[in-house]
Amino acid sequence: MNTIFLGLIVLGFIAGVIIFIVVMIELKGAIKELKELIRTTEKSIKPTLAEFQGTLKSLRNFTDNINEVAEDVRDFSNSIKGVSESVKGTSENVRRVSEMVGDVSLLARAEASGMKAGIRVGLQTFLKNLLKQHKDDQ
Repeated sequence: MNTIFLGLIVLGFIAGVIIFIVVMIELKGAIKELKELIRTTEKSIKPTLAEFQGTLKSLRNFTDNINEVAEDVRDFSNSIKGVSESVKGTSENVRRVSEMVGDVSLLARAEASGMKAGIRVGLQTFLKNLLKQHKDDQ
């Protein structure tokens, strides 16, 4: 019985060694494939990283340009605001001048009407006196 037991232990040990050797061979193949995968991935990642860095630089330049444009738009907006305020002030001045011109025009019309009435009355009186004198002379 001892011999059978010892034979089973030896048989188990040999089976374990064989399984261990098979697993090691498989593991060696897997490690080899893993190394190849890492090499291939490394080769494809390097150009991708270089392109990604270029893209980041382009993106940085683009955002810098957008910031410059935004600053220009702000400056333009401020200029438009200034022009708007100037136009508002000019409009107010034009309104005042137009009111003054309207007042002067009204005053001129009133003076012209007064002069017209005065000339009419003066001519009527002159003609009346002239006719009266002419009648008195006859």
